[in-house]
Amino acid sequence: MPRRDLPPLRALTAFEAAARLGSFRLASGELGITRSAVSHQVKSLEQRLGVKLFRRDARRAELTQTGHTYYPVVREAFDMIEAQTRALKPPAADNELTVQVYVTVALKWLIPRLHDFERRFPDMKVRLSTSYFDWDFDEKHVDAGFILARNRSPEHHYRTLFRSMLTPVCSPALMRGPNALRSPEDLTKHKLLYVYTAEEDWHIWLEAAGISGIKLSDRLAFDSYILAQEAAIEGRGVAMTIGPFATEEIKMGRLVNPFPLMVPHRHNWLFACNAEYAMKPKIKRFEEWLAKQIAADPALEPYRDKGK
Repeated sequence: MPRRDLPPLRALTAFEAAARLGSFRLASGELGITRSAVSHQVKSLEQRLGVKLFRRDARRAELTQTGHTYYPVVREAFDMIEAQTRALKPPAADNELTVQVYVTVALKWLIPRLHDFERRFPDMKVRLSTSYFDWDFDEKHVDAGFILARNRSPEHHYRTLFRSMLTPVCSPALMRGPNALRSPEDLTKHKLLYVYTAEEDWHIWLEAAGISGIKLSDRLAFDSYILAQEAAIEGRGVAMTIGPFATEEIKMGRLVNPFPLMVPHRHNWLFACNAEYAMKPKIKRFEEWLAKQIAADPALEPYRDKGK
């Protein structure tokens, strides 16, 4: 039989991690290699395929259209290998917990707090399954989720953690000069940065602000809020946030809220798990710890449900 025509596994692994995390730097941290090594592996894959998978500049790497087409196929293949590998292994210990979390939430809120969970429960091992694209609970691969669910299943247990609120952010530089942002109408002078899987965010906020006639640019869209936020820090436009995930950048003066208007999103941030396993000690332990962390965070005060 003819030999399979497959790219090197190391190159595919680097591509999948960089595409999933949206950053060569983050991929290097996950894979335990240097950023330049990730870039080299991706470049070798591009040379092998004869196509460009990423658009590169000094600060970030964005998938090309070909990259967007190739990534889901590679990820699905990796997911299948991972799932079958887990099936071959003995059942996981009851002190191991895999948590699904959107990458922006993981980087900007959850990871800085996990040391407290580790201190309180030193016998527990937490694995984070981060994603840019998965919105609903992925019960096949995780034990629990900290998610912004668009669809809910009666087979799942959900607990509302806090509201998702739409709030624009931008570089302080955009608040000065002849095109300074002084009112929502001034947004016509600036590029609106958005996540291409959530274009409705800006439409919802603009409608609440009473602004019409502003179109989103079709030349610069992102696959995550964290990348749109980074672009806003560089002064490339105004980004939309869906939670308190720009708090540190605002404290540091890298971002500002140009307008006080906060508009409720269509979905809330939830804890989720399979209803059948909701009372398992490791899941209940994490749920209660998460709820206490949220209750103690003053930055979440504007996001709390005042009706409860």
